[in-house]
Formats: sequence, C-alpha cells, structure tokens
Amino acid sequence: MPQKSKIQYTPAAIDDMDEAFSYITQDNVAAAEKMLATLNASISGLADFPNKGSVLSDDEYSLIQRGYRFIVVNPYLVFYRIMNDTVVIHRVLHGRRDYLRELFGTFEL
Repeated sequence: MPQKSKIQYTPAAIDDMDEAFSYITQDNVAAAEKMLATLNASISGLADFPNKGSVLSDDEYSLIQRGYRFIVVNPYLVFYRIMNDTVVIHRVLHGRRDYLRELFGTFEL
C-alpha cells in the first residue's frame, strides 16, 4: 500500500479558510462549521490520493506557473501542488472569485 502524503497549508490558504469561516459565521455558525468540516475532509483525502485533482491547463495559461492542481469543494476551489511526498495547499478560493488573478497576480496571455 502506498505511503500517505503529508498535507501542508501555506499561510495564504489558512487565511482563506479563516476568512470564509468568519464570513459565513456572521449569518450561520452551524453552516460555517459544516463548511469547514467538509473542506477539511476533502483536503485530508488528498493524503491518500494526491493526484485526484484536475491540473490547470498549460495550453490556455502558458505563462502561468505550472504544477498546480485543484479540487472542487462546492463552492470553493482548493489549489495545491504535489512536492515530493507533501501536498501543499496554496489557496482555498470561492469559485466566483477571479482565482487566476488571486493565484498568480496580473498576467497577460
């Protein structure tokens, strides 16, 4: 059986999750707790199946740093990279945000 990958969060990913939790908590604490539990469960699943996520298309975004994958945890997108035996969670962004700009800053195609 393959060894589990480690999960590591960047400070930006932790901030993203804190921000989402705080925003949802303003209206519904139970919904915020459920959302956080769902995100954590999905991210934990990457330890067993790190290649589960889709790869950002190199064809469409040739100038973007390569190697990012993402999973959808509706309505959030969890962006990560696999580095050796570690899954590094880079960002957790709402699907309606301009996530490419959030990930990579301004860029031209």
